[in-house]
Formats: sequence, C-alpha cells, structure tokens
Amino acid sequence: GTLSKRRKSLRMVKILIAGPKQGGKTSIANFLAESQSNQIGDSSAPYEPTAGCRILEFDAFNGTSVELWDVSGDQQYESCWPAIRQGIDKRGSPDSETPVDGVILVYNPEFPTHDTEVGLWYDAFVKNCNLPDSKCLVFTHRGDPKGGFRSRPPPKLEGCVVHNTTFTSTLEIREHFDNFIQSAVGGGGMRRK
Repeated sequence: GTLSKRRKSLRMVKILIAGPKQGGKTSIANFLAESQSNQIGDSSAPYEPTAGCRILEFDAFNGTSVELWDVSGDQQYESCWPAIRQGIDKRGSPDSETPVDGVILVYNPEFPTHDTEVGLWYDAFVKNCNLPDSKCLVFTHRGDPKGGFRSRPPPKLEGCVVHNTTFTSTLEIREHFDNFIQSAVGGGGMRRK
C-alpha cells in the first residue's frame, strides 16, 4: 500500500513522546503532526487522557517521515510499554522494522509530583533501553505562560537537552523538534523557515 511505499522511499523515524499524565504530551504531539497549526492545544480545555498509546504519522520539515508515538501518562498502561519500546535495543537489526530513534519527555513542573515522575519515565524509555541522552529531548511544559517560567530539571535529566515551554511556545517547540529530528536522522536536511 501507500504506507509501505512511503516507508521505503523516505527515511522513517520513530519518536516516543512520554511523561507523567497531564504534562501536555498530546497537545504537543497534535501540534507537531498538524503542520498548518499555529496553536498548541488549549490550556482551558478539559483534560482528556490518552488510552495506552496512539501513533501519529507525518512528514517533518526535511521530508523525513515521522511516527510519533504518544504514550499515555497513566501508569496503568505500563504493561504496554514493552511493545511500545520494541526495537530500541535492536538498532540496526534486520528484524527491527522501526527502531526507536528518540524520546521526547514532557512534564509540567507546576505539578509537584512531575519532577519525580519524569525520572521514572526517563528510566523506562531512555536509560533502561540504552539510548544515549542525546536521543532524549525534554520539554518542561507549563500551562500558565505568566507563571515562573524557568524550571530546573531533575538530576536524572541533566545530560538531556531541556527546554522550557508553554502553550504559546509554538515557534520554539517546532524549532526544537526539527533540530531533534535532524539529529535523529543523523544530520542533513533543510531547516524550516
């Protein structure tokens, strides 16, 4: 079908977006997948949790095909994590159709437990899967753009690239994601203007 032709003709990257519930993962994932969008969710909209995992497919700025796996922040789905992580340790193996090329961790430092919880997500999807910190992008994503903006990441995330964002950080999130994809692909490509 069309998808199999697309996978063969373009470089496909598999990116997981994970972190504690109510961190803003789905809003960011929807924004990234909808290239015409100039808005990241709605901070006043009611919270709708993701069940298990959902996969968004789209083309990035440089023609790279992206599978963005939006992982539920609810730990009741932890039994699904091995299937989601499949391929991380098989990089380069002919049996691995779509290995994970990177992980985006999203958490809201306005929630007191998120600083600790994001460390658990880091362990589950980065450390325990032997991904280098360079393959982990972190968004400390606040709902209130007027609140104290800067956040110090937990010590586990010190080796990762961390960016402070809000629902109004559209250009910054797009630029950081584009750079992350370019790094995941191994360089090359053109920057989005």
